[in-house]
Amino acid sequence: MGSNARRPTSSSAATLGGRLVQLVGDRDAARFSFEVSRVCAEPHPVGERPEYGDVLAWVVDAIVGVVIARLGAAGPGERFILDLRFADGGYVDVDALPASARWVLRTVSAFLAEDHAEVEQSLAAEQQFDLTMRAETLADAVIWLDFVLDVDLPDPPDVTIG
Repeated sequence: MGSNARRPTSSSAATLGGRLVQLVGDRDAARFSFEVSRVCAEPHPVGERPEYGDVLAWVVDAIVGVVIARLGAAGPGERFILDLRFADGGYVDVDALPASARWVLRTVSAFLAEDHAEVEQSLAAEQQFDLTMRAETLADAVIWLDFVLDVDLPDPPDVTIG
């Protein structure tokens, strides 16, 4: 279901993605910034380190995977709706978010909703990002992954089959 539907993610992309999540969890901002900058920098020799798009795809896929693992897959006729709120319960205006955060939220939402057209449009847009937008988007995605890994979620509701 995740972002791997479009392009396979290499084990090196998964390794680097996991390393980035660890750096966020460790609050190692200097090393995190350095690693994000390295993966976003172009050009670099093929095979020397994973491509930016592959690392971002792994992170998005991991976010989707965590959400589904925590909440269960949507059933027939059901779909996920991400409702972003502040800690005080107020709604977040998605359009007021920075472009990088909007991209992450909309891409994850499209994957969860299985909106293939939106997914393809989002992934195509990612290929056009400049260096700054790449770094911001990857950093936002990794931070969001760290958050969903740490958030306490209630147990899914019981389902009655009748």
